[in-house]
Amino acid sequence: MPSTTTLFWLVMCLPHLALAHYRFQELLTPSQSTRTSIRQPTIIDPMLDATSPLMRCNIHAPATETVTIDAGSNIGFKLDNVIFHPGPAALYLGKVPEGQSAAEWDGSGRSWFKIKNWGGVYDPVMWDFEVLNKLQINATIPTNTPSGEYLLRVEQIGLLIPQEPQYYVSCAQVRIVNGGTGKPEPLVEIPGYFAPDDPGLQLDIYHPVAGETYRP
Repeated sequence: MPSTTTLFWLVMCLPHLALAHYRFQELLTPSQSTRTSIRQPTIIDPMLDATSPLMRCNIHAPATETVTIDAGSNIGFKLDNVIFHPGPAALYLGKVPEGQSAAEWDGSGRSWFKIKNWGGVYDPVMWDFEVLNKLQINATIPTNTPSGEYLLRVEQIGLLIPQEPQYYVSCAQVRIVNGGTGKPEPLVEIPGYFAPDDPGLQLDIYHPVAGETYRP
């Protein structure tokens, strides 16, 4: 028989199930909001295979522009629906290799680094994830980020079904200007930046340990 907490989450999600899932579709910058800089996901279903190259930027249509952003700027991603699957989120930058542009790079290689993550905590009645029920999430491009072209990647991991994480991903094409001399690290490769059996992905949000904190 399902636990009270399990039933709570199921009831909370019922109004959204008819709307299927959600996608990050719009990039917000200090000067504009744009969809044309995002490699728009062509399906609304999440990805399930953490080892797939599609984890980089999802199944997507080409973006038609690369947006210029100042280092140190506040940016955001807006969705077509609120984030209603509990779980963490993160924001990555992938430096485009020499000789390529953001429009043509496929995201391969050890070129990605995390600039922001949103976790959660057991409160102690249920899990409270920072991005749950958000229609947009915001972060700041680090001021020491070197100038150049990048893919700006947003990822939210739905943990609604224990041990079957769902990945919601989008990439925006950006050109960072007025940057610094930082050397971002660690650089990771996607896929490969975590293992499918990582404890964070196997978290059972319905049977947490009191005081437990999720650190993506």
